[in-house]
This record gives sequence, structure tokens and C-alpha cells, in this order.
Amino acid sequence: MNVQHSDRVNVLLVDDRPENLVALEAILNKPYYNLVKATSGAQALKCLLNQDFAVILLDVQMPGMDRFETATLIRSRDRSRSTPIIFITAFSSNDTHVFKGYSLGAVDYLFKPLEPSILTSKVQVFVELFQKTVEVKRQATELAAVNHELSKSEERFRTLCACSPLGIYLADVAGRCTYMNPRCEAISGLILEESLASAWQRWVHPEDRDRVVADWLAWIKEGQEYSKEFRLVDNEETVRWINLQSSPMFSDLGKPIGHVGTVIDVTERKQAESERGRLIREQVARQEAERANQMKD
Repeated sequence: MNVQHSDRVNVLLVDDRPENLVALEAILNKPYYNLVKATSGAQALKCLLNQDFAVILLDVQMPGMDRFETATLIRSRDRSRSTPIIFITAFSSNDTHVFKGYSLGAVDYLFKPLEPSILTSKVQVFVELFQKTVEVKRQATELAAVNHELSKSEERFRTLCACSPLGIYLADVAGRCTYMNPRCEAISGLILEESLASAWQRWVHPEDRDRVVADWLAWIKEGQEYSKEFRLVDNEETVRWINLQSSPMFSDLGKPIGHVGTVIDVTERKQAESERGRLIREQVARQEAERANQMKD
């Protein structure tokens, strides 16, 4: 198993006797462990300043700063407060020191002589827990970054929509409007709540309503692109022509997720076309009248 140094998990071994450290190192000789050795409580605390450890194996019979003082200081620091500590002792399991160790945050006791299989299995449990915790933190960091970027993208989208000269709207798969930019509200004369309630259909000109609603429902059912021009009438009987276009949206897996569309006020163009039509009709009528008069003459 080829393990990069950066992928190895730190395990702290604390014992004042080098031969004991060598014995622990021999038992825990795994390529994915980075065994860090300390011969005193002070040295162990120094190691904990700059590194994170999956577990600490702490001998309870060290001179100088005793094991309980060391455990207390480990627990007092934010970085190592949750690091599991396994006490190693030659004392009887009935000794009061055992209970004091648990009160100071020890997660387990191992009694000498050490059983290699028990030691390795206990350490492995905490190593796997540490690895899972690191992975969860990594995923949480990535998720936070993705959410932050998504939030920025949504903000850019809404800013662009708010400033757009076109009316822009979003609809769900059933055709219910879920978003309207200010220009869309101004053109249609509707607000988002009215669109959600399908009140927009009542604002379609009575002469266009049946055709527009039928086309809209058929388009929603088929999931095709939609492009129509029709009239809206507000409470003041003001008639506006709009050009409405919409396209279906799909997920990366090809599943329909809604619709996006634009609304343009084409009243002036329609009025100009109507005026041109009227002038053409008048011109044709005059020409026909002149021909009729010429025939009489």
C-alpha cells in the first residue's frame, strides 16, 4: 500500500522510556500511520501545537509533569480538546487513578503487558473516526464553497434581470410563474402572486383568451418552445400587445425543471402596423373609387 506522507494519520505516543516507545512503534507499524514520539508531557504539548492527532497514547507513570496534568492541559486547548486519549498503565484496573483518568477525559485504558491485537484495534477505531471527521469537514468546506458560488450566481442573475430592458420570467414544470423581473411586471401589469394564481389569463383580451390559453396549455404539455403575440387588457380598458416567448429548461440528466421566457411590449409596433394597414386600405379604396369614376366617364 503506497501512502503519501500527507495522507498519513498522526498518532502521538507519549512515554518517558525509549524502549516503551520502540515497542509501541513496532506494534503500530502501519504505512498509513505517522507515529510521533514524545518523551515527556511538555514535549507532547509542543507536538500538539501544530499538528492534529487521531489519538494519543499516554503513559501514566511519567516523571516530571504527571500524566493527569498533561491530560488536563491537552483538554484545555481548543485544537486538542476533542483528541482521544488512551492511558497506558501497569496499575490494577481497580486503582483509583483509573477513575481519575476517565474524569479528565480519557476514552480508554490499556494495561501492561499490552496485547498487540487489542492495541491495534483500538487505535484503528480512532484513526478511522478521525479520517471520517476530516472527510466530513472537507465535504462541508466544498459544499460551503459551492453554495457561496451558487449564491453569487443567483445574485448576478437577479441583478441582470432587474436591470434588463426585457421582461424576464421563470415558470415551473406546470407553467406557474415563479419569478418575474420588474420589467416583466411593468409590461404585463401583473405581480408575481397574480401570475402564480393564473390570474394573468383573465387579463388576456377576450378575443384572444381562448386561443392563448389553449396554446399555452398545449405548449406546457408538449414541452416545446412557445412564441405568441396577443393582447392584454387592464382594469382601465387599456390594451397592450405583448410578444411572449418561452423555452423549456432541463437538468443535467435531461429532466424538465421548468421554463424561462421573455415578454416584450410590442404595442407601438402593432399600432404602427395597424396604421399602415389603414393607410393602405384607404389608398386602395381611393384608387378603386377613382377607377370607378373613370369608368363612369
